[in-house]
Amino acid sequence: MPKPHGIAVCEIDLRVGGKFNITMIIDGNLIENKGVYLEVVDDERLVFTDTYSEGWKPAADPFMTAIIEFADDAKGGTTYTATARHRSVAARKRHEDMGFYEGWGTVATQLEDYAQTLK
Repeated sequence: MPKPHGIAVCEIDLRVGGKFNITMIIDGNLIENKGVYLEVVDDERLVFTDTYSEGWKPAADPFMTAIIEFADDAKGGTTYTATARHRSVAARKRHEDMGFYEGWGTVATQLEDYAQTLK
């Protein structure tokens, strides 16, 4: 079982233009992530970016835009698809070097484990 990641701070205004200010705890390190939601479709899709912060203020060093999609599958479950779009190949590489695949995989596993408790 992957080591759980945690959240130290979570401020979410889940609407287009709404902020997210999240501080994650990953391997004992605090990692800040601030941005805004670009698209919110209930039960289907979230698109958010750190290119801007609350009030559409440009970020000094934007990193990525994320697209999270949910869809019903044929077995009565849900398919979760996460796509990260980066400003450059260098930014994508930096994200990979930070453990992007493993980290988002851990979060997806934690989400699945939690969803199983809701049955």
